[in-house]
Amino acid sequence: MDREKIVSQHFFKTGVLGAYETAEVDDEIEQDGKYTPCFDDSLIILDEPQIMIKRSMLIEGRRYNICSVFPTGVPHTPTDKLLLLIGSDLEKDARNG
Repeated sequence: MDREKIVSQHFFKTGVLGAYETAEVDDEIEQDGKYTPCFDDSLIILDEPQIMIKRSMLIEGRRYNICSVFPTGVPHTPTDKLLLLIGSDLEKDARNG
C-alpha cells in the first residue's frame, strides 16, 4: 500500500491529518458544569485556581511537551469566548448573505 493511501485511511479513520496518533480519552473531570477530557498520556494537576494538563507527545521522532492551564471558578473559558465569537460571526454572515 502506498504512503498516500495509508495517510488517507488514517485521516478517514481518526479525523486527524498528521504523523502522530492521538491519545484516547480515558475519563472526564467535571467542575461547575464544565467537562475536561482526561487523555491516557496526560498528567492532570488539580489546584484551587487552575487545572493543569501536561502531555508529552512524540511526533515524527521529535518530543513535544505540552502544558495547558485552565482557570477554575471563571464564568467563561477561552473556548466559550471563542465559540461566542464564531457564533456571532456566523450570524453576521447569515444576515449579510
